[in-house]
Amino acid sequence: MLNTRLYDTLPSLIKGIGEHHFYDQVAYSIKALDPISNIRIVSYSKTNHPVFLSGNEMSEIDEVYCESAYLLDPVYDMICGNRDQKELVTLDSLVNDDFRNSAYYDTFYQRLDWCNETNIVIGTSDDTKICIVYSTKDNGASIQAVNRELIPCINSIKAAILTHERIGNALQANQAINLENINSRSYMLEYQHLTKREKEIVKLILTGLSSAAIAEKCFVSEGTVKNHRKNIYRKLNIKSQAELFRKFIQ
Repeated sequence: MLNTRLYDTLPSLIKGIGEHHFYDQVAYSIKALDPISNIRIVSYSKTNHPVFLSGNEMSEIDEVYCESAYLLDPVYDMICGNRDQKELVTLDSLVNDDFRNSAYYDTFYQRLDWCNETNIVIGTSDDTKICIVYSTKDNGASIQAVNRELIPCINSIKAAILTHERIGNALQANQAINLENINSRSYMLEYQHLTKREKEIVKLILTGLSSAAIAEKCFVSEGTVKNHRKNIYRKLNIKSQAELFRKFIQ
């Protein structure tokens, strides 16, 4: 049973774009889905060792993975090899019945005690891929519940990561970045024929407020806010709040 809706954490994730703690917030947002027991965010490159991006202190087994075990990982083989890549992939879909007899399982993977490993793969350049790796506490039902919550938000998370990486690359190149414009996206709203009130509602939605909270803040009924939402979604050609977050950060 999921105790947290992932899109409720997206405003905090968006606010973290460009900050040093951004990947910690990504991990926190996804880990908020209760069935998830483990999560790692890893940057893979064809020319360098993997790098763990979230701020948790690396364990001994994490260090073993980054030093050498990753070379035997079927997920690494898919990401950095010549195999067809998928955006959402499970370890089980990449291995055969002999996996438990493989060198990777025997020398490394069984020590993790993970089950239902799933990977979200995001390509940030031709050479680099960022992989969000997670597992659940128990059985297939829990991973299905997590994925039902995650899949509608994957594009939003992907857009946030790509924006964050783009900012980092620009800063390294000493290019000027206006974070206020990236966060407000006011220029996007100006061209979508939204009314002044609708623009106000959009900004409040993006701060994570519920319809009831927005109604109280704007001194209108909750039904009025819901009608504004319907009109906003229609004008922006979207169907959900998750899509609104995605549109906001692209």
